[in-house]
Amino acid sequence: RTTVFDDPFREGRRGTQLFPTLLETHRLLDCIVIMLGTNDCKTVYGASAGVIAKGVEKLIEQAQRFAKDTPILLISPIHLGHGVGEPDFDPEFDEKSESVSRNLANEYRKVALQNHAAFLNAADYALPSVTDREHLDENGHAALADAIYDKIIALQKGLSNVI
Repeated sequence: RTTVFDDPFREGRRGTQLFPTLLETHRLLDCIVIMLGTNDCKTVYGASAGVIAKGVEKLIEQAQRFAKDTPILLISPIHLGHGVGEPDFDPEFDEKSESVSRNLANEYRKVALQNHAAFLNAADYALPSVTDREHLDENGHAALADAIYDKIIALQKGLSNVI
């Protein structure tokens, strides 16, 4: 999925198109967790980290409309690994994509602050796998799951600051 971009190669991937339906069909949520942005780094979109952050802000706005008092946790994705766009990996990314992915956390943190959402940087807990240089490996999934769990528990207890 992407935040706001239509994928020219895969239908039905735009987050802002899918999210309202998901929110409506899963009413009475305890917490909303948003972690999109890696696919927005694809070369076909040419988007900066700031533009991608504006897309994720649209998702937060949708969440706030559908679930007004539900806490929101915004997670910036892990960084794309060096050489992710090389042959035998994913040609939809390149070196610029890697750079953009490394700048998402700073932009997402600003969006979280401006929209009273909690924030977590996935790159603080996990790295891209050596297998494909873009997804988490088993250890990364476990570490990130623990961090997300801790953050959600803190949110439910009212102990977590926005950042």
